Amino acid sequence: MVLLVPFYRVDQDIIACESAFAVHLKALLPRISAWSEKIIVHSPMMSEQYYQSNKQYLAHINCHQEAIEYVDGPSVDLSRLQFLLKSPFLIWPKIWQIVRSSSVVHASASKDIFKLFTITSIFFAVIQGKKTLFAMDIDHRNSAKMSFKTGSFSRKSYWLSQYVYNPLISLQLRFASRFCDLVLFKGQSLVDDYGKGRHHVKNFYDTAHDLSFIISEDTVAKKLSLWNSTKGQIKLVYFGRLVSYKGIIDMMLATKKAAQLMMKAKINAKNNAITNVTTASMTTVSLTIIGAGEQEKELRHFVMQQQLEEWVTFKEAMSYGEELFDCLSGYDFLLAAPHSEDTPRSVFDAMACGLPMIAYDTYYYQDLARTGTVKTVPWLSPDAMADAIVELSNDSELVSKMINKCRDFAINNTQKIWLDKRLAWTNEFLSK
Repeated sequence: MVLLVPFYRVDQDIIACESAFAVHLKALLPRISAWSEKIIVHSPMMSEQYYQSNKQYLAHINCHQEAIEYVDGPSVDLSRLQFLLKSPFLIWPKIWQIVRSSSVVHASASKDIFKLFTITSIFFAVIQGKKTLFAMDIDHRNSAKMSFKTGSFSRKSYWLSQYVYNPLISLQLRFASRFCDLVLFKGQSLVDDYGKGRHHVKNFYDTAHDLSFIISEDTVAKKLSLWNSTKGQIKLVYFGRLVSYKGIIDMMLATKKAAQLMMKAKINAKNNAITNVTTASMTTVSLTIIGAGEQEKELRHFVMQQQLEEWVTFKEAMSYGEELFDCLSGYDFLLAAPHSEDTPRSVFDAMACGLPMIAYDTYYYQDLARTGTVKTVPWLSPDAMADAIVELSNDSELVSKMINKCRDFAINNTQKIWLDKRLAWTNEFLSK
C-alpha cells in the first residue's frame, strides 16, 4: 500500500498513524490472508514535532504482532523542489523495489503533480505485471473554481490548477481505469465519467465504524422523545481536522445567525402574547468544535473577536473509538461547510451516532442527501445553513425520520460490510 497517510516510526517494531486508519489496517489483515502474508505500507514520514504534539490521539501498531511492515517514505515536510531532486535517485528506486517484492499494489492518484509518489507505484506495478488496486477519494474537477471563488487561489493558481494540474490528475484516473485490475472511486460521477461502464470500476464508501459503535435503539428512542417534546437546546457539532477548507468559520456564523433567528422568534411570540409557540421559538443553539489542527489558533481568535463564546465551544481531539461515538450521540446535527470538494469519513461516523447533517451542496453531500440523512444548502451561504438549522429545529417529524435513516444506513454500511465488498471485488479481479 503506497499511501499519503503519514506514519511515525517510534522504534524498530512500533509505528503510529491516525487512529481510524489503524483500525482499518487491522480489520483488513484477516481478509487478505488467502493471497498475502502481510501488508507493506510505504508512506511519508510524520515529523517528530507533530508526533509529540498529537501522539495521544494517534494509534500505535506493533508491526511484528500485526504483520504490518512500514517502509519509510519521504518526509511530509519535503518541499516540491527537494522531492523532484530526490525522486530519480532515492524515492522512485525505493518504490520500484517495494513494488517488485509485492504481489498486489494498492495506491491512488498523486494530486500534487510535483510529488509523483502514489501514482508512480501504480505505473511501476503495471510495467512489472503486478495486480493493482487503485482508489481515488475525491472528485477534483470543481476544486479549482471553488478555491478561486473563496479567495484561497489566485487567478494564476486557478489557471494552473484548472488547465494544467487537473488534466494531469484526470490522465492518472484514465490510466488507472484502463490498466488497473480494480478501481474504487468515491462518488458515482467519477465512476460514470472515468469508468465508462467498465465492470471493474466501482463506487465505494470508506466507512470505519463497526456495529458496536452504532447508536442503540434505546438511545435513539430517547433522542426521538426529546424531539417530540419541547427541546431546550439544539446542539450542533463539527469533529475532525481544524483546517481552513473545512469552512468552520462559516459554521460559527451560521450558528450565530440561527441563534439570532430563534431569539427573534421568542421576542415576537412574547410581544404577541402567543402561548402555543413552535419548537424553534423555544430553543437556543450551540456549536461544539471537536478536533485539532493548524487553524485552531485562528478559530479561537475569531470566536473572541466576534464575541461568539455564548454559542461556540471547543473540545480537544478524541481518539477514534467508543468514547468519541458516545460523545457524538449526544448532539443533534453535524455541520459540514467545505470550501472545496470533500469526502470526509465523518459523515458515516455521524450516521452511526444518529446524527443528521446540514451541509453545503457539494457533489458528495448531494449524493448522500439521497439517503435521507443530509439536508443540503447552497454552497458558501451561512445564512442558508442558519435557516436550515431553524427549519429542522421546528420539524420534529422530519428530524425523527432522519435519525432513524442515519441508524439504518450505518447498520447497512459498516466497515466490515465494505471491507467484505472490497475483498469480494478484489478476489474477483485478482483471480483473472
